[in-house]
Amino acid sequence: MKKIITIAAALGLMASMGTAAFADSASTTSPTNSTPSTTTSATGSSETVAEPTKLVPEPIISAGEEVTNPTVPLILTVNTPFYFEPGGKVASVLAPQVVDTTGNRVGSLLGEWVEVYTWLGTAWILVK
Repeated sequence: MKKIITIAAALGLMASMGTAAFADSASTTSPTNSTPSTTTSATGSSETVAEPTKLVPEPIISAGEEVTNPTVPLILTVNTPFYFEPGGKVASVLAPQVVDTTGNRVGSLLGEWVEVYTWLGTAWILVK
């Protein structure tokens, strides 16, 4: 019973110390090496508002930088293997579908290699 009373007293003391620390009025100083901030105090609580830091300048794409030469999609009618490089090992197989091309093409004796977008990144398909 003495242990329970001791633990309860300790928790009560810690709780009162925590509320006393937050009851103090907040200071209105701003950090020296950061963006301006505002600190307000109302009934024992404070709020600090700071401007978010931008990681990249905006806008990323400006007017006149859009794609002007869209690529022609490739229509696959049968299961088609694709490769990570022309003439390399088979990476996987695409089911019949319409795929977008990157515009890169390489000719060979077997046909034409066309670079396409896949779920594994860009890959090459042999078109005969």
